[in-house]
Amino acid sequence: MDTQEIAKLVNSRWTHQIRGGDHRFIDISIVEAEGRFFVRQYKFGKRSWREAFLENSDGAMKIGDKIFNVDGVVPKDLDEVNPKVNKAYFKKMNIVYWLMRLTYDRSKHGASTTELVPKL
Repeated sequence: MDTQEIAKLVNSRWTHQIRGGDHRFIDISIVEAEGRFFVRQYKFGKRSWREAFLENSDGAMKIGDKIFNVDGVVPKDLDEVNPKVNKAYFKKMNIVYWLMRLTYDRSKHGASTTELVPKL
């Protein structure tokens, strides 16, 4: 499976699952922007999926019954990619995303943007 096929799967669903390190799979929305895959943290805790990725980038994303091994990393171009990720979330979630943004600290959540790089 290539990146374009994974993008079709990601874009066909609202809810996906990710696992960082030995963390369990959790539900989350993955967005695709320009052939890259991103997630954001909306709850901050010590044993979060993001903390697991920061300790060890090995992980996986699960879309339906398909599991793809990924590296979960902080994008090197975070400032440039964040507006694209915002657009991708708006496209996927539409008005729900803007309602969510009203109740969250936007900069904190934008700073948590994590890229899922498939290991193909």
